[in-house]
Amino acid sequence: MATKRKLTKKEIAFNERMAKQRIKRGFSDEDVWSIDYWFSKTISPMLKQLAKTKHGYIELDKNGEIISAENKHKEKDEIYIKRWTDTILHMAHLADEMNEDTCSMKNPYDKDWHRISKAFEKKYGFMGEKLRTDEDNKEAEKTGSYKAFLPDDDPTHGEENRKIMDLHSEYSYKIEEYREKCKNEFFVLFSKYFWHLWD
Repeated sequence: MATKRKLTKKEIAFNERMAKQRIKRGFSDEDVWSIDYWFSKTISPMLKQLAKTKHGYIELDKNGEIISAENKHKEKDEIYIKRWTDTILHMAHLADEMNEDTCSMKNPYDKDWHRISKAFEKKYGFMGEKLRTDEDNKEAEKTGSYKAFLPDDDPTHGEENRKIMDLHSEYSYKIEEYREKCKNEFFVLFSKYFWHLWD
């Protein structure tokens, strides 16, 4: 069973400062540092809460279009309530999927990527510093920037590591495409129903 790490005094002080900022102005510096992450993380539970506690609903047809006044009440209220609830929950699902932490699509090569990175660093140091030549170090003294090496630069396992890195990169791109698709669909719906997102 995994145990939670105790927060340091510095971390506790930071969290308290962020909490005070949220109380005072509605958001913290931490939220501003990554508005995209904050938004997707915050909007999903809000939408789920709205779906659970709402009193009203909008009348949608089977295609999710808002029904005009003259065509209202052609179906039972329960059907409209369910459609609106399902729509809100679908938006919450899309928000979860566009967030990197809650996205259901995971990279199956993550474990291998971390394994080779850890092994490479253990063998050759941070960013492969032990692979640097005297010439590399002299150049670094002049420019102030050191030559970096990756697991595919490993003299003995480079080719094997490159295959894993390529597979990891390729799948990461698929995840990014999926998250982008979810984000785009979310904002189409969010814009469409924006004025109806109230209890």
